[in-house]
Amino acid sequence: MPKTEALRVEGVTKRFGGVVALDNVTLSIKEGEFVGLIGPNGSGKSTLFNVISGIYKPDKGEVYLFGERVTGLPPYKLYEKGLVRGFQIPRLWHGMTVVENAATASRPEAGEAPVSALLHRKRWLSWEERLSRGLEGILSKLNIAHVALHTTNSVSGGQMKLTDISRALTGKARILLLDEPTAGVAPKLAREIFEHIERLNREGLTIFVIEHRLEVLFDFVERVIVMHEGRVLTEGTPEQVSKDPRVLDAYLGG
Repeated sequence: MPKTEALRVEGVTKRFGGVVALDNVTLSIKEGEFVGLIGPNGSGKSTLFNVISGIYKPDKGEVYLFGERVTGLPPYKLYEKGLVRGFQIPRLWHGMTVVENAATASRPEAGEAPVSALLHRKRWLSWEERLSRGLEGILSKLNIAHVALHTTNSVSGGQMKLTDISRALTGKARILLLDEPTAGVAPKLAREIFEHIERLNREGLTIFVIEHRLEVLFDFVERVIVMHEGRVLTEGTPEQVSKDPRVLDAYLGG
């Protein structure tokens, strides 16, 4: 049975003044896939993620999420539809604990509105108890439960990355965009982070990830999309991409 298309980018162009950051980019991610996005610096990878996640609006082209046109929708609307974005430098609340950061991504429930909080106390208390149990499971799954009560400015860089990912799980993400999840962490921890990501993918989460550590990325993803000078240069399995002379030329030229 064919997989559902989770994400489609169709003919997307984005300019900044006279600079063409994205030039007619088209790509597709199937539901349940684990896909890598690579390319030399300045090739348009982060700009593409910013367009997909609603931070930038494209000058041309369309973005579809699970078959629905979502071009130009703001990030919070895309979040409601199941798209969650992680950043190269995790955007965490450093005065809060790891578990509190994870909890902020929970879906709106009774108790958030002042009237509901006053009139439906049992309902929101019950919801908070369920949330607490769920957070415990999520942090355990990512191996950061032991730092749950630590503030995020007191944990390691890798644990910050995993805290960022925990928010995606709390928010019930259907597709997760990750921008260099191993940037700035030790090689051993980089592999551990990808092992966690791979496990989430096996459980059904669609993942699209930018990563410069190709020796790590190629061991985990099933497909790789290569960008160069704002365009999709090629795509294929990690083995196919690693043997493509155009990819080597793009990196050496970059």
